[in-house]
Amino acid sequence: MSCVTDEPTPPARRRGVRAAAARAIDDAQLARPRLALSMLVLLCAMILGGSLLPVPYVIERPGPAIDVLGDWEDEQILAIDGAETYPTDGELMMTTVSVDGGPGYRVTPVEVVTAWFDRTKMVMPREAVFPEGQTREETTLTNTAAMSTSQQGAVAVALDELGIEYRDVVMIAGVQEDGAAASTLEAGDVIVSVGGETAADVEGYRDLIAGSSKDGAVPMTVRRDGEETELEVPAELVDGTLRLGVVLSEGHEFPLDIDIAVGDIGGPSAGLVFSLSVYDELTPGALTGGHAIAGTGTIAEDGAVGSIGGIRQKMVGAAESDAEFFLAPTANCDEVVGYEPDGLQVVAVGSFEEALEATGTIAGTGTVEGLPTCEDVSTP
Repeated sequence: MSCVTDEPTPPARRRGVRAAAARAIDDAQLARPRLALSMLVLLCAMILGGSLLPVPYVIERPGPAIDVLGDWEDEQILAIDGAETYPTDGELMMTTVSVDGGPGYRVTPVEVVTAWFDRTKMVMPREAVFPEGQTREETTLTNTAAMSTSQQGAVAVALDELGIEYRDVVMIAGVQEDGAAASTLEAGDVIVSVGGETAADVEGYRDLIAGSSKDGAVPMTVRRDGEETELEVPAELVDGTLRLGVVLSEGHEFPLDIDIAVGDIGGPSAGLVFSLSVYDELTPGALTGGHAIAGTGTIAEDGAVGSIGGIRQKMVGAAESDAEFFLAPTANCDEVVGYEPDGLQVVAVGSFEEALEATGTIAGTGTVEGLPTCEDVSTP
């Protein structure tokens, strides 16, 4: 009968096993920080890459407040010829908003998160501000046309107040830079006829343009700088409809030449301030009483002041430009209350008449006492 027993491992062999185990432990300990470092580098790269990726938001921030009675980019903003004008004093400031992230531009997650914690900025989904698919060129055209139409309406309201008559027309409010008619038509052209026919309104001229093509061109007569010109306007077929690449709008021909130059600033929200500025220069005395008054609001043909976007940012821009008073559309008052910058007195206005009353009170007393504030308007 035999027995099986475990023989002891020789000392040399045990030492070899221990050395191998020690080397394995050392290699594992050395590999661990290398792996951690590699993972950290990868994580940092992912965070950095993600922070630079564009996101579908826009950021509104305060833009410049511009005195319409003064200069902008070395050019006089308001120029009136053909009527007596009067010296004035003080400032009537149009206020603006700068938008980051519009068509052709992008903002990053870092910029969006930073803006969320900045009370002077507003973050919104891009589609809430710009139509889906709208290009940079289309945005520029839309803003330019809105500014042109706003100026026309503003002048009309001021002249109505002064009892000065003018004529209603259909005009070219804007021309797309890369549009078919870019080298032929100009913003401000008044349409006299299309293919020898006239129309009463914008829709009528759109129909004439769509149905009147001669060898890829539309015969038009326009009035430019007081002179009529016959043109063959290039056109292109877009989705089965003839397009010139222009914006038509209702406009006016005035008995005096009024030019408002604000560079590439677009949009309709300066209408109220334009109206006040034209009225100020065509009437004796300083409408502001020498004070710095800023404001915003669209202006309708009947003098109604309409709501605008970015009013909180506009108030900040006004305060930063040392405005003392701010005219805010009544319709925006819910967005104003609690966000008025220190030192800026805000008055709620719903019409051109109310704006004239407000500026008159400020000019006479230097205060807003007795004038409606947004707290008054917003309180049930």
